[in-house]
Amino acid sequence: MKIDNELLKTLMHAWPVARLATASREGKPHTVPIVFVVDGVHLYSPIDGKSKRGTPLKRLRNIEENSAVTILLDAYHDDWQRLWWVRLDGKAERFMADETKARVLEKLLLAKYPQYEDHTLLPRDAQFLRITWHLGAVWAQSGDPTQVIEQAISELIRPGHGR
Repeated sequence: MKIDNELLKTLMHAWPVARLATASREGKPHTVPIVFVVDGVHLYSPIDGKSKRGTPLKRLRNIEENSAVTILLDAYHDDWQRLWWVRLDGKAERFMADETKARVLEKLLLAKYPQYEDHTLLPRDAQFLRITWHLGAVWAQSGDPTQVIEQAISELIRPGHGR
């Protein structure tokens, strides 16, 4: 299936959470939910101050061993005609932003996630995952992802819905 580039951009700027799948050198999979922003051709996910188990993080160890990743944006609904997902495949790397890029990423994160106003969550020397991606696949139970994804976005950003 296809998805319009403008709709994909809108989805990526609006959708609050994705799943990041990495794999170890041996191919053992590891999937975690992430927050993210998009700037140009890259998706950025901060390695922030939210509590985590394990140091260094398994996703970082995996990316050092195997940079291939998958990002999944999806929505579940009791009405299965509204089910959809978008898979982005790509390469990831650990990224330390210079001061200028860090300010850009901080503004993008604050616009999408007001929780980052708590500066303990995003320290000045924050690291990011930088993912260079391409569209892997799109699926919708209804057959046409455009309508259900547009509906999901409109419900997400409608006034009084928390965004």
